[in-house]
Amino acid sequence: MADETRQLAQFVANLTYEQIPQRVRVRAIQLLTDQLGVQVGCSEMPWAKQIRNVYRRTRGKPESTVIRYGDRLPADATAFINSAFGHSFEYDDANALTHGHTGAELIPALMAIAEREHISGKELLTTFVAAYEVRGRIGWALSPDLATRGGPQYSVTCGPFGAAAGVARLLKMDADGIRQAMAIAGCYAGGLAQYDHGGGSCKRIFTAIATDNGMRAAFLAQGGITGPEEILEGPHGLLKIYSEDQRPQLLVAELGQRWTIDNATFKPYCCCAVIHPAIDGMRKLVVDHGLRADDIESVEVSYAAASYQHAAITDPKDLLGMQFSTAYSLALTVLKERNTPKQYTLAALKDPAVRAFAAKVSIQRDDSLGQYYETHRPARVKARTRSGVVHETLIMDAKGTAAVPFSSDDVDEKFRSQVAEVVGAERCEALLRALHEIDTLDDVADLLPLLVLPKRTRRKKVSG
Repeated sequence: MADETRQLAQFVANLTYEQIPQRVRVRAIQLLTDQLGVQVGCSEMPWAKQIRNVYRRTRGKPESTVIRYGDRLPADATAFINSAFGHSFEYDDANALTHGHTGAELIPALMAIAEREHISGKELLTTFVAAYEVRGRIGWALSPDLATRGGPQYSVTCGPFGAAAGVARLLKMDADGIRQAMAIAGCYAGGLAQYDHGGGSCKRIFTAIATDNGMRAAFLAQGGITGPEEILEGPHGLLKIYSEDQRPQLLVAELGQRWTIDNATFKPYCCCAVIHPAIDGMRKLVVDHGLRADDIESVEVSYAAASYQHAAITDPKDLLGMQFSTAYSLALTVLKERNTPKQYTLAALKDPAVRAFAAKVSIQRDDSLGQYYETHRPARVKARTRSGVVHETLIMDAKGTAAVPFSSDDVDEKFRSQVAEVVGAERCEALLRALHEIDTLDDVADLLPLLVLPKRTRRKKVSG
Protein backbone atom coordinates (compact mmCIF):
# COMPACT_ATOMS: atom_id res chain seq x y z
CA MET A 1 0.00 0.00 0.00
CA ALA A 2 1.18 3.51 -0.84
CA ASP A 3 -1.31 5.71 1.05
CA GLU A 4 -3.51 5.90 -2.04
CA THR A 5 -6.39 7.68 -0.28
CA ARG A 6 -4.10 10.55 0.67
CA GLN A 7 -2.72 10.73 -2.87
CA LEU A 8 -6.24 11.02 -4.28
CA ALA A 9 -7.11 13.77 -1.79
CA GLN A 10 -3.98 15.70 -2.77
CA PHE A 11 -4.89 15.32 -6.43
CA VAL A 12 -8.33 16.81 -5.79
CA ALA A 13 -6.92 19.69 -3.76
CA ASN A 14 -4.19 20.57 -6.25
CA LEU A 15 -5.79 20.08 -9.67
CA THR A 16 -6.04 23.27 -11.72
CA TYR A 17 -8.14 24.02 -14.76
CA GLU A 18 -5.01 24.45 -16.87
CA GLN A 19 -3.82 20.90 -16.03
CA ILE A 20 -6.96 19.35 -17.52
CA PRO A 21 -6.56 18.28 -21.16
CA GLN A 22 -8.94 19.99 -23.57
CA ARG A 23 -10.68 16.71 -24.51
CA VAL A 24 -11.39 16.08 -20.80
CA ARG A 25 -12.85 19.57 -20.37
CA VAL A 26 -15.10 18.94 -23.38
CA ARG A 27 -16.20 15.59 -22.02
CA ALA A 28 -16.96 17.14 -18.63
CA ILE A 29 -19.14 19.82 -20.23
CA GLN A 30 -20.92 17.15 -22.27
CA LEU A 31 -21.62 15.13 -19.12
CA LEU A 32 -22.89 18.23 -17.33
CA THR A 33 -25.16 18.99 -20.30
CA ASP A 34 -26.44 15.42 -20.50
CA GLN A 35 -27.17 15.18 -16.77
CA LEU A 36 -28.99 18.52 -16.55
CA GLY A 37 -31.03 17.61 -19.63
CA VAL A 38 -32.11 14.33 -18.04
CA GLN A 39 -32.93 16.13 -14.79
CA VAL A 40 -35.29 18.44 -16.66
CA GLY A 41 -36.78 15.76 -18.88
CA CYS A 42 -37.35 13.11 -16.21
CA SER A 43 -38.41 15.40 -13.37
CA GLU A 44 -42.10 14.59 -13.77
CA MET A 45 -41.81 10.83 -13.42
CA PRO A 46 -44.22 9.76 -10.64
CA TRP A 47 -41.44 8.75 -8.25
CA ALA A 48 -39.51 11.95 -9.04
CA LYS A 49 -42.49 14.02 -7.94
CA GLN A 50 -42.95 11.84 -4.86
CA ILE A 51 -39.34 12.45 -3.82
CA ARG A 52 -39.66 16.18 -4.40
CA ASN A 53 -42.83 16.32 -2.29
CA VAL A 54 -41.16 14.48 0.59
CA TYR A 55 -38.24 16.92 0.71
CA ARG A 56 -40.34 20.04 0.14
CA ARG A 57 -42.15 19.33 3.41
CA THR A 58 -38.89 19.71 5.31
CA ARG A 59 -38.23 23.19 3.92
CA GLY A 60 -35.31 24.84 5.74
CA LYS A 61 -32.86 27.52 4.67
CA PRO A 62 -33.27 28.46 0.98
CA GLU A 63 -29.78 27.80 -0.38
CA SER A 64 -30.10 26.09 -3.76
CA THR A 65 -32.59 25.57 -6.56
CA VAL A 66 -34.60 22.50 -7.54
CA ILE A 67 -34.33 22.01 -11.29
CA ARG A 68 -37.46 22.81 -13.32
CA TYR A 69 -39.69 23.67 -10.33
CA GLY A 70 -37.65 26.44 -8.70
CA ASP A 71 -38.10 25.37 -5.06
CA ARG A 72 -35.47 26.95 -2.82
CA LEU A 73 -34.25 24.44 -0.24
CA PRO A 74 -31.14 23.57 1.77
CA ALA A 75 -28.30 22.47 -0.49
CA ASP A 76 -28.40 18.82 0.58
CA ALA A 77 -32.17 18.53 0.02
CA THR A 78 -31.86 20.22 -3.37
CA ALA A 79 -29.04 17.91 -4.42
CA PHE A 80 -31.01 14.82 -3.36
CA ILE A 81 -34.05 15.87 -5.40
CA ASN A 82 -32.06 16.86 -8.48
CA SER A 83 -30.02 13.66 -8.35
CA ALA A 84 -33.22 11.63 -8.18
CA PHE A 85 -34.47 13.53 -11.23
CA GLY A 86 -31.22 12.80 -13.05
CA HIS A 87 -31.37 9.07 -12.33
CA SER A 88 -35.13 8.86 -12.56
CA PHE A 89 -35.45 6.80 -15.74
CA GLU A 90 -32.15 5.01 -16.49
CA TYR A 91 -31.21 7.66 -19.08
CA ASP A 92 -28.15 9.12 -17.35
CA ASP A 93 -24.48 8.48 -18.10
CA ALA A 94 -22.63 5.30 -17.22
CA ASN A 95 -19.04 4.07 -17.53
CA ALA A 96 -17.84 0.65 -18.69
CA LEU A 97 -14.60 0.97 -16.73
CA THR A 98 -15.86 2.39 -13.45
CA HIS A 99 -19.59 1.42 -13.37
CA GLY A 100 -22.45 3.31 -11.77
CA HIS A 101 -23.85 6.67 -12.82
CA THR A 102 -21.23 9.22 -11.94
CA GLY A 103 -22.90 12.29 -13.40
CA ALA A 104 -26.00 11.91 -11.26
CA GLU A 105 -23.87 11.06 -8.23
CA LEU A 106 -21.69 14.16 -8.44
CA ILE A 107 -23.24 16.97 -10.47
CA PRO A 108 -26.28 17.67 -8.25
CA ALA A 109 -24.10 17.98 -5.14
CA LEU A 110 -21.52 20.17 -6.86
CA MET A 111 -24.16 22.36 -8.49
CA ALA A 112 -26.00 22.90 -5.20
CA ILE A 113 -22.85 23.94 -3.35
CA ALA A 114 -21.57 26.00 -6.28
CA GLU A 115 -24.86 27.91 -6.35
CA ARG A 116 -24.85 28.45 -2.60
CA GLU A 117 -21.21 29.53 -2.47
CA HIS A 118 -21.28 31.52 -5.74
CA ILE A 119 -18.53 29.41 -7.33
CA SER A 120 -17.33 30.16 -10.86
CA GLY A 121 -18.07 27.83 -13.77
CA LYS A 122 -14.36 27.17 -14.23
CA GLU A 123 -13.98 26.04 -10.62
CA LEU A 124 -17.13 23.90 -10.86
CA LEU A 125 -15.78 22.19 -13.97
CA THR A 126 -12.35 21.62 -12.43
CA THR A 127 -13.88 20.18 -9.27
CA PHE A 128 -16.17 17.92 -11.27
CA VAL A 129 -13.21 16.49 -13.19
CA ALA A 130 -11.26 15.93 -9.97
CA ALA A 131 -14.21 14.32 -8.17
CA TYR A 132 -15.01 12.19 -11.19
CA GLU A 133 -11.46 10.83 -11.11
CA VAL A 134 -11.73 9.90 -7.42
CA ARG A 135 -15.07 8.20 -8.01
CA GLY A 136 -13.86 6.59 -11.22
CA ARG A 137 -10.65 5.19 -9.76
CA ILE A 138 -12.56 3.58 -6.90
CA GLY A 139 -15.06 1.95 -9.24
CA TRP A 140 -12.25 0.74 -11.48
CA ALA A 141 -10.39 -0.81 -8.53
CA LEU A 142 -13.53 -2.66 -7.41
CA SER A 143 -14.33 -4.10 -10.85
CA PRO A 144 -15.48 -6.62 -11.81
CA ASP A 145 -16.04 -8.07 -8.34
CA LEU A 146 -19.09 -6.01 -7.37
CA ALA A 147 -20.76 -6.72 -10.70
CA THR A 148 -19.98 -10.43 -10.66
CA ARG A 149 -21.40 -11.02 -7.19
CA GLY A 150 -24.33 -8.66 -7.65
CA GLY A 151 -23.34 -5.81 -5.39
CA PRO A 152 -23.18 -3.74 -3.39
CA GLN A 153 -24.35 -1.37 -6.10
CA TYR A 154 -21.61 0.86 -7.53
CA SER A 155 -23.26 4.27 -7.18
CA VAL A 156 -24.11 3.83 -3.50
CA THR A 157 -20.75 2.19 -2.77
CA CYS A 158 -18.37 4.46 -4.71
CA GLY A 159 -20.38 7.62 -5.23
CA PRO A 160 -20.15 9.02 -1.69
CA PHE A 161 -16.34 9.23 -1.97
CA GLY A 162 -16.44 11.29 -5.15
CA ALA A 163 -19.20 13.57 -3.88
CA ALA A 164 -17.41 14.06 -0.57
CA ALA A 165 -14.13 14.94 -2.26
CA GLY A 166 -15.77 17.39 -4.66
CA VAL A 167 -17.92 19.13 -2.08
CA ALA A 168 -14.96 19.41 0.29
CA ARG A 169 -12.94 21.14 -2.42
CA LEU A 170 -15.78 23.59 -3.15
CA LEU A 171 -15.90 24.30 0.58
CA LYS A 172 -12.22 25.29 0.26
CA MET A 173 -10.91 22.47 2.43
CA ASP A 174 -7.26 21.50 2.04
CA ALA A 175 -5.92 18.08 1.07
CA ASP A 176 -6.21 16.71 4.59
CA GLY A 177 -9.76 18.00 4.92
CA ILE A 178 -10.66 16.32 1.63
CA ARG A 179 -9.09 13.09 2.89
CA GLN A 180 -11.12 13.33 6.09
CA ALA A 181 -14.30 13.82 4.04
CA MET A 182 -13.45 10.73 1.98
CA ALA A 183 -12.73 8.76 5.15
CA ILE A 184 -16.08 9.70 6.64
CA ALA A 185 -17.77 8.80 3.34
CA GLY A 186 -16.59 5.24 3.98
CA CYS A 187 -19.16 5.08 6.75
CA TYR A 188 -21.89 5.41 4.12
CA ALA A 189 -20.60 3.14 1.34
CA GLY A 190 -22.79 0.23 0.20
CA GLY A 191 -26.27 -0.58 -1.05
CA LEU A 192 -28.03 -3.79 -2.08
CA ALA A 193 -28.67 -4.36 -5.79
CA GLN A 194 -31.71 -6.63 -5.58
CA TYR A 195 -33.62 -4.16 -7.79
CA ASP A 196 -32.17 -5.91 -10.87
CA HIS A 197 -34.25 -8.93 -9.90
CA GLY A 198 -37.11 -7.44 -7.90
CA GLY A 199 -37.79 -3.96 -9.35
CA GLY A 200 -39.06 -1.23 -7.02
CA SER A 201 -38.91 2.52 -7.41
CA CYS A 202 -36.33 3.01 -4.63
CA LYS A 203 -33.57 2.27 -7.16
CA ARG A 204 -34.38 5.71 -8.56
CA ILE A 205 -32.72 7.26 -5.49
CA PHE A 206 -29.44 5.33 -5.55
CA THR A 207 -27.43 8.22 -7.01
CA ALA A 208 -29.24 10.60 -4.66
CA ILE A 209 -28.13 8.47 -1.71
CA ALA A 210 -24.55 8.78 -2.96
CA THR A 211 -24.97 12.53 -3.42
CA ASP A 212 -26.48 13.01 0.01
CA ASN A 213 -23.99 10.82 1.84
CA GLY A 214 -21.02 12.46 0.18
CA MET A 215 -22.30 15.92 1.07
CA ARG A 216 -22.90 14.94 4.68
CA ALA A 217 -19.41 13.47 4.91
CA ALA A 218 -17.91 16.75 3.67
CA PHE A 219 -20.04 18.81 6.08
CA LEU A 220 -18.96 16.61 8.98
CA ALA A 221 -15.30 16.91 8.01
CA GLN A 222 -15.71 20.68 7.80
CA GLY A 223 -17.14 20.56 11.32
CA GLY A 224 -14.13 18.70 12.70
CA ILE A 225 -15.20 15.04 12.57
CA THR A 226 -12.35 12.76 11.51
CA GLY A 227 -12.19 9.40 9.78
CA PRO A 228 -9.73 6.51 9.65
CA GLU A 229 -6.54 6.50 7.67
CA GLU A 230 -6.43 4.36 4.53
CA ILE A 231 -10.20 4.15 4.15
CA LEU A 232 -9.81 2.73 0.64
CA GLU A 233 -6.68 0.58 0.80
CA GLY A 234 -6.42 -0.37 4.50
CA PRO A 235 -6.82 -3.84 6.07
CA HIS A 236 -10.51 -3.16 6.75
CA GLY A 237 -10.88 -0.57 3.99
CA LEU A 238 -13.22 -0.53 1.00
CA LEU A 239 -11.11 -2.63 -1.35
CA LYS A 240 -10.40 -5.31 1.22
CA ILE A 241 -14.04 -5.72 2.18
CA TYR A 242 -15.67 -5.44 -1.24
CA SER A 243 -13.06 -6.88 -3.60
CA GLU A 244 -11.50 -10.32 -3.74
CA ASP A 245 -8.66 -9.14 -5.99
CA GLN A 246 -7.29 -6.04 -4.25
CA ARG A 247 -5.81 -3.61 -6.77
CA PRO A 248 -5.09 -0.40 -4.82
CA GLN A 249 -2.54 0.58 -7.47
CA LEU A 250 -5.41 1.44 -9.83
CA LEU A 251 -6.44 4.24 -7.46
CA VAL A 252 -3.39 6.29 -8.45
CA ALA A 253 -1.83 4.68 -11.55
CA GLU A 254 -1.01 7.42 -14.10
CA LEU A 255 -3.06 9.86 -12.03
CA GLY A 256 -3.35 13.11 -13.95
CA GLN A 257 -2.37 11.39 -17.20
CA ARG A 258 -5.01 8.71 -17.64
CA TRP A 259 -8.56 9.97 -17.07
CA THR A 260 -11.44 7.63 -16.29
CA ILE A 261 -13.86 10.23 -17.65
CA ASP A 262 -12.62 9.19 -21.12
CA ASN A 263 -14.61 5.97 -20.63
CA ALA A 264 -17.91 7.71 -19.93
CA THR A 265 -20.97 6.40 -21.74
CA PHE A 266 -23.86 8.54 -22.93
CA LYS A 267 -27.10 6.60 -23.09
CA PRO A 268 -29.19 6.64 -26.28
CA TYR A 269 -31.58 4.15 -24.66
CA CYS A 270 -33.26 4.53 -21.25
CA CYS A 271 -32.56 1.10 -19.86
CA CYS A 272 -29.74 -0.71 -18.08
CA ALA A 273 -26.49 -0.05 -19.95
CA VAL A 274 -25.75 -3.79 -20.03
CA ILE A 275 -28.68 -4.16 -22.47
CA HIS A 276 -27.47 -1.47 -24.89
CA PRO A 277 -25.14 -3.70 -26.95
CA ALA A 278 -27.97 -6.25 -27.23
CA ILE A 279 -30.25 -3.50 -28.54
CA ASP A 280 -27.64 -2.44 -31.07
CA GLY A 281 -27.19 -6.08 -32.09
CA MET A 282 -30.93 -6.60 -32.49
CA ARG A 283 -31.25 -3.41 -34.53
CA LYS A 284 -28.39 -4.53 -36.76
CA LEU A 285 -29.95 -7.93 -37.43
CA VAL A 286 -33.34 -6.39 -38.18
CA VAL A 287 -31.87 -3.88 -40.64
CA ASP A 288 -29.30 -6.15 -42.29
CA HIS A 289 -31.74 -9.00 -42.88
CA GLY A 290 -35.04 -7.14 -43.18
CA LEU A 291 -36.53 -8.97 -40.22
CA ARG A 292 -39.99 -8.29 -38.86
CA ALA A 293 -41.35 -9.41 -35.52
CA ASP A 294 -43.40 -12.18 -37.09
CA ASP A 295 -40.32 -13.52 -38.92
CA ILE A 296 -38.47 -14.16 -35.67
CA GLU A 297 -39.00 -17.43 -33.87
CA SER A 298 -36.49 -16.89 -31.05
CA VAL A 299 -33.70 -14.59 -29.88
CA GLU A 300 -30.76 -15.63 -27.74
CA VAL A 301 -28.60 -13.01 -26.03
CA SER A 302 -25.27 -13.90 -24.44
CA TYR A 303 -23.52 -11.73 -21.84
CA ALA A 304 -20.34 -11.96 -19.80
CA ALA A 305 -20.81 -13.37 -16.29
CA ALA A 306 -20.63 -9.94 -14.66
CA SER A 307 -23.45 -8.65 -16.89
CA TYR A 308 -25.65 -11.72 -17.11
CA GLN A 309 -27.64 -11.38 -13.88
CA HIS A 310 -27.97 -7.61 -14.19
CA ALA A 311 -30.38 -7.67 -17.11
CA ALA A 312 -32.19 -11.00 -16.82
CA ILE A 313 -35.67 -10.09 -15.54
CA THR A 314 -38.14 -12.08 -17.64
CA ASP A 315 -41.46 -11.07 -16.09
CA PRO A 316 -41.17 -7.42 -14.98
CA LYS A 317 -43.81 -6.14 -12.58
CA ASP A 318 -43.06 -2.43 -13.01
CA LEU A 319 -41.22 -0.02 -15.28
CA LEU A 320 -37.91 -0.44 -13.49
CA GLY A 321 -38.13 -4.18 -14.01
CA MET A 322 -38.87 -3.52 -17.67
CA GLN A 323 -35.76 -1.35 -17.92
CA PHE A 324 -33.67 -4.20 -16.51
CA SER A 325 -35.23 -6.79 -18.79
CA THR A 326 -33.32 -7.68 -21.95
CA ALA A 327 -36.39 -9.48 -23.26
CA TYR A 328 -38.76 -6.51 -22.92
CA SER A 329 -36.19 -4.00 -24.14
CA LEU A 330 -35.59 -6.03 -27.31
CA ALA A 331 -39.33 -6.32 -27.80
CA LEU A 332 -39.51 -2.51 -27.83
CA THR A 333 -36.56 -2.39 -30.23
CA VAL A 334 -38.33 -4.60 -32.75
CA LEU A 335 -41.94 -3.50 -32.27
CA LYS A 336 -41.55 0.19 -31.43
CA GLU A 337 -38.18 0.76 -33.17
CA ARG A 338 -36.92 2.95 -30.33
CA ASN A 339 -35.93 2.66 -26.66
CA THR A 340 -36.49 6.16 -25.30
CA PRO A 341 -38.70 7.26 -22.39
CA LYS A 342 -41.68 7.40 -24.74
CA GLN A 343 -41.53 3.64 -25.30
CA TYR A 344 -41.02 2.46 -21.70
CA THR A 345 -44.58 2.86 -20.48
CA LEU A 346 -47.08 0.89 -18.43
CA ALA A 347 -49.13 0.47 -21.59
CA ALA A 348 -46.16 -1.15 -23.33
CA LEU A 349 -45.51 -3.35 -20.30
CA LYS A 350 -49.05 -4.73 -20.61
CA ASP A 351 -49.14 -4.82 -24.42
CA PRO A 352 -49.82 -8.43 -25.55
CA ALA A 353 -47.58 -7.99 -28.60
CA VAL A 354 -44.67 -6.79 -26.46
CA ARG A 355 -45.18 -9.62 -24.00
CA ALA A 356 -45.37 -12.18 -26.80
CA PHE A 357 -42.12 -11.03 -28.38
CA ALA A 358 -40.39 -10.83 -25.00
CA ALA A 359 -41.29 -14.48 -24.45
CA LYS A 360 -39.16 -15.33 -27.49
CA VAL A 361 -36.00 -13.91 -25.90
CA SER A 362 -33.66 -15.96 -23.74
CA ILE A 363 -30.50 -14.87 -21.90
CA GLN A 364 -27.30 -16.89 -21.71
CA ARG A 365 -24.09 -16.56 -19.75
CA ASP A 366 -20.98 -16.74 -21.94
CA ASP A 367 -17.79 -16.86 -19.88
CA SER A 368 -15.66 -16.34 -23.00
CA LEU A 369 -16.89 -12.75 -23.10
CA GLY A 370 -15.47 -12.08 -19.63
CA GLN A 371 -12.00 -11.40 -21.02
CA TYR A 372 -13.33 -8.17 -22.55
CA TYR A 373 -15.29 -7.00 -19.54
CA GLU A 374 -12.97 -4.41 -17.99
CA THR A 375 -13.40 -1.86 -20.80
CA HIS A 376 -16.22 -3.34 -22.89
CA ARG A 377 -19.79 -4.54 -22.38
CA PRO A 378 -20.13 -7.20 -25.10
CA ALA A 379 -23.33 -8.93 -26.12
CA ARG A 380 -23.87 -11.67 -28.69
CA VAL A 381 -27.29 -11.71 -30.32
CA LYS A 382 -28.68 -14.67 -32.29
CA ALA A 383 -32.03 -14.48 -34.05
CA ARG A 384 -33.62 -17.65 -35.41
CA THR A 385 -36.26 -17.14 -38.08
CA ARG A 386 -39.35 -19.28 -38.60
CA SER A 387 -37.65 -20.76 -41.65
CA GLY A 388 -34.78 -22.00 -39.46
CA VAL A 389 -32.14 -19.50 -40.55
CA VAL A 390 -29.94 -18.17 -37.73
CA HIS A 391 -28.53 -14.65 -37.91
CA GLU A 392 -25.86 -13.70 -35.39
CA THR A 393 -23.82 -10.65 -34.43
CA LEU A 394 -21.39 -9.72 -31.64
CA ILE A 395 -21.47 -6.15 -30.39
CA MET A 396 -18.42 -5.24 -28.31
CA ASP A 397 -19.35 -1.62 -27.66
CA ALA A 398 -22.75 0.02 -27.80
CA LYS A 399 -23.53 3.40 -29.27
CA GLY A 400 -22.56 6.13 -26.79
CA THR A 401 -19.55 4.33 -25.32
CA ALA A 402 -15.99 5.56 -25.67
CA ALA A 403 -15.41 3.19 -28.60
CA VAL A 404 -18.57 4.31 -30.44
CA PRO A 405 -18.87 7.79 -28.99
CA PHE A 406 -21.61 10.35 -29.00
CA SER A 407 -20.61 13.40 -30.97
CA SER A 408 -21.20 16.87 -29.56
CA ASP A 409 -24.24 17.06 -31.83
CA ASP A 410 -25.54 13.78 -30.38
CA VAL A 411 -25.24 15.18 -26.85
CA ASP A 412 -27.02 18.37 -27.85
CA GLU A 413 -29.82 16.53 -29.67
CA LYS A 414 -30.47 14.31 -26.67
CA PHE A 415 -30.57 17.45 -24.50
CA ARG A 416 -33.09 19.06 -26.85
CA SER A 417 -35.23 15.91 -26.84
CA GLN A 418 -35.50 16.18 -23.05
CA VAL A 419 -35.68 19.93 -22.57
CA ALA A 420 -37.28 21.72 -25.53
CA GLU A 421 -40.82 20.45 -24.88
CA VAL A 422 -40.53 21.48 -21.24
CA VAL A 423 -39.01 24.97 -21.42
CA GLY A 424 -39.51 25.85 -25.09
CA ALA A 425 -37.07 25.82 -28.00
CA GLU A 426 -35.70 29.33 -27.42
CA ARG A 427 -34.94 28.77 -23.74
CA CYS A 428 -33.49 25.36 -24.56
CA GLU A 429 -31.00 26.87 -27.00
CA ALA A 430 -30.06 29.57 -24.50
CA LEU A 431 -29.37 26.84 -21.96
CA LEU A 432 -27.19 24.94 -24.41
CA ARG A 433 -25.15 28.04 -25.19
CA ALA A 434 -24.65 28.73 -21.49
CA LEU A 435 -23.58 25.15 -20.79
CA HIS A 436 -21.16 25.08 -23.73
CA GLU A 437 -19.43 28.10 -22.18
CA ILE A 438 -19.87 27.29 -18.51
CA ASP A 439 -16.14 27.65 -17.87
CA THR A 440 -16.53 31.39 -18.64
CA LEU A 441 -19.33 31.88 -16.10
CA ASP A 442 -18.42 34.02 -13.09
CA ASP A 443 -21.13 32.60 -10.83
CA VAL A 444 -22.90 29.26 -11.29
CA ALA A 445 -25.94 30.76 -9.57
CA ASP A 446 -26.52 32.81 -12.73
CA LEU A 447 -27.23 29.62 -14.66
CA LEU A 448 -30.05 28.35 -12.46
CA PRO A 449 -32.84 30.70 -13.65
CA LEU A 450 -32.55 29.12 -17.11
CA LEU A 451 -33.18 25.68 -15.58
CA VAL A 452 -36.47 26.72 -13.95
CA LEU A 453 -39.81 27.12 -15.70
CA PRO A 454 -41.36 30.58 -15.46
CA LYS A 455 -44.10 30.64 -12.81
CA ARG A 456 -46.81 31.23 -15.40
CA THR A 457 -45.79 28.08 -17.28
CA ARG A 458 -45.70 26.04 -14.08
CA ARG A 459 -49.18 27.19 -13.07
CA LYS A 460 -50.54 26.38 -16.51
CA LYS A 461 -49.13 22.83 -16.36
CA VAL A 462 -50.59 22.27 -12.91
CA SER A 463 -54.04 23.51 -13.88
CA GLY A 464 -54.10 21.22 -16.89
